[in-house]
Amino acid sequence: MEIIIIFGIAIIIFASISFLDHRRMRSIALNRKTSTICTYARSFDYRNVDTKIMREVYNHIQAWVGKYEGIGFPVEASDSFNETYKMDPDDLSDIYFEITGKLGICTDDPTSNPYWNQVTTVKNLVLFLNRQPKIKAT
Repeated sequence: MEIIIIFGIAIIIFASISFLDHRRMRSIALNRKTSTICTYARSFDYRNVDTKIMREVYNHIQAWVGKYEGIGFPVEASDSFNETYKMDPDDLSDIYFEITGKLGICTDDPTSNPYWNQVTTVKNLVLFLNRQPKIKAT
């Protein structure tokens, strides 16, 4: 009987945390109604940053976060993976490898990248990917 009570309490706590996090993200999304991918793109020096990388990061983050009120979450370059999204590092890693695979970005020797260990925001992820070498076609 005690196990059932403990299990029930754990479910209630988990549901409450999920509900509060959903409300927090919904509030952020609704406060950014005017934010678009164009606003996001203007956060970068698009002459020196690959726009394909910018778009892929935006799309992957938006897909991960989901929709609120039927509209995709308005991603901003300054969004923190930890503070804004509460994203697990494994999820960030999955997004990284999906993007590198799709765009032909080399994942060898990331420690030589000046943005190594600095990927805390969406912008830093874009800049990190932009500095990684492309896979050479054979």
